[in-house]
Amino acid sequence: IKPDAIKVGMLHSVEVVKKVLESLKKINVKKIILDPVMIAKGGARLIDDKAILILKQRLIRKVSLITPNIPETEVLTGIKIKNKEDMIFAANKLLNLGAQNVLIKGGHLNSKKVEDVFVNKLDIKIFVSTRYNSKNTHGTGCTLSSAITTFYSCGKSIKKACELGIKYVNSAILTNPK
Repeated sequence: IKPDAIKVGMLHSVEVVKKVLESLKKINVKKIILDPVMIAKGGARLIDDKAILILKQRLIRKVSLITPNIPETEVLTGIKIKNKEDMIFAANKLLNLGAQNVLIKGGHLNSKKVEDVFVNKLDIKIFVSTRYNSKNTHGTGCTLSSAITTFYSCGKSIKKACELGIKYVNSAILTNPK
C-alpha cells in the first residue's frame, strides 16, 4: 500500500538524512511534510551540522511543506527572529533554499497570541491563536505536523491542512488537563 502523504521528523545524522532521501525516491510520494526537529525543549541540539547542511541542500526541496519552530528556523536561516516580520523574512529565505511552502510555528515568541506564519511564493497567511496557559505543550510541534499530514493526505490544500492542523492542536491544548 502506497501512502498518500508522509511526515518526516527528527533526522539526527547525515546517514539518516541520506536514507530518508533514498526512501522518498523509491516510494515517489509527492505529499511530504518535514518537521525539522533540531533542538530539544531544553535547548540541546538534536542534529549535527553536516546533517543540517544536507537537509538544506537536498531534502528541503523535496518536501511540500517544512514546519520549523522559531529556534529551528534560526538554525536553518541564520536569522534571529524577534517578531512576525522576522518570521516572514526567514520563511522567504527557506523558499529560496527550495521549500515549496513554509509554516513557521510562533509559539516561542513571547506574546499574548500565537502567530504561525504560512508562506509560499504566492501567499502569506498568519494564523492567529489564543495562547493557553498550559504546561502540556510538549510534543505539540510533532502533533501539528502529523495533523497537517493527515489533512493533506485527505485532499485538503496545504494551506487548509495547516489551518485545520493548528485548530486541532489548539483544541488538544485547551482540553488537556492543566
